[in-house]
Amino acid sequence: MTEFELISRYFTAASSEQALSQSVACTTIAKGVGDDAAVVALSSPTQWVTCVDTLVQGRHFAEDWEQVETLAFAIGYKSVAVNVSDIAAMGAKPHSILLALALPQQLAKEAWLSDFAKGLFHACSQFGVQLIGGDTTRSEKLVISVTANGFIDKALTPIYRSGAQVGDKVYVSGTLGDACYALYHPDTQVGKQLSHRLNMPTPRISLGNTLAAEGDVTAMIDVSDGLVQDLSHICEQSDVAVRLHLDKLPTSSALQNIELTQRLRCQLTGGDDYELLFTLPASVSLSETLMSTVFTQITCIGEVVAIDKSVDSRAEDLNQNSDKLSLIELRYQGQRLSKQAPYPFTEYPDLKGYQHFSHASQLIAEHTDDTQ
Repeated sequence: MTEFELISRYFTAASSEQALSQSVACTTIAKGVGDDAAVVALSSPTQWVTCVDTLVQGRHFAEDWEQVETLAFAIGYKSVAVNVSDIAAMGAKPHSILLALALPQQLAKEAWLSDFAKGLFHACSQFGVQLIGGDTTRSEKLVISVTANGFIDKALTPIYRSGAQVGDKVYVSGTLGDACYALYHPDTQVGKQLSHRLNMPTPRISLGNTLAAEGDVTAMIDVSDGLVQDLSHICEQSDVAVRLHLDKLPTSSALQNIELTQRLRCQLTGGDDYELLFTLPASVSLSETLMSTVFTQITCIGEVVAIDKSVDSRAEDLNQNSDKLSLIELRYQGQRLSKQAPYPFTEYPDLKGYQHFSHASQLIAEHTDDTQ
C-alpha cells in the first residue's frame, strides 16, 4: 500500500463522512485533507489557539507489538484527546486537527489501520473536531504527532499559566492517579478497572469553556505530566508557590483501596490524568452555572502562597533530583512534610513528574517499588 492509498482509504474518506455526520458543522474549513495545506476561514472576532503533541511507542504507550495491535482504537482516540485537552486548558473550543503518522511495516495492514482510524474519528466526533490534513511516512516504531486547533472569542481572554495570585485557591477536576496506576499495574484487578482512564481519557472541554466565559480563573493547565510538575509550571510562570493538601486530593473509589503512599505517588507524579488544574481568587466561589453544566467533580486542593526566599527555611524540601527550590509545599492532615518529618511517607517523596527523556525502565521502576 502506498502513502497516498493509505491516506485515501483510511483518512480522506472517513474525514469527509465524519464532516457530514457531525452535529456541529465545521463551516470554516475551506479546504481539508488532499491538498498541500488546509485552509481555514476565520470569523473576525476569533482568536486562533493551536498546540501539538507527539506519542511514541514504548514511551507514551506499550512497546509490545501485541498490545499495540490490540489497542489500535484506543491509540487513535487518545492521540486526539490529549491534544484537545491542551485546547481546553486555554479555555478554547476545539476546531480541527492535523495528523502526522510514522507507521511501522508491522502495522501497515487493514485491521490495525481500520481500528486506529475508527478510534481517531470517534474522538473527533466526540470532541467536535475535524481532521483537515497531515502526513504519513515509514518508521521502525509507531510515532503519532497531532496538531490541534481551537478558537476563542476575542471578547474573552485565553487562560494562561501566568496569572495565579497569592491568596488564590487551587482546584482540580475529576480524580487523580487512576491512569498512572493502570499504566504500571495493568494486570491487577484495580489496574484493569482503571484502564479506561489511561486509554480513553476525557478532556474537560465544557469546563474549560465555562471557566473562560466566566472570566474569574487566574491560571490553568491540564494535568498531563503529573500534578506537582504541572502545578510547578503555574508557580514558575506566576512567580508564586503553592501549599498542597495531600488529604484533599480527589480519589476514585477504585484507587481508594490502594496503599496510601503508593496512591499518593500516583496522584502527585503519575500524569496522564488530563484533568484541568486551575486557580481562583479566594473571594470567588464555583458558580451555580458551572456546577449545573459541567458534569464532573471539582475539588479545592490547596492555596497559592508567596515564595519563601529564605534558602535555609526551604532547603530541607529540596528534591534530591532537582537543582532548584521546590515551589510546592506538601501538607498532610495539616502538618507540613519535610525530609525530617515526611509522614505519611517513610522518606520525602521524589516529586518529579513524567520525564520525556528518561529511560522507560526507569519510569517503570519508580512506580512499581511499593506494595501493589
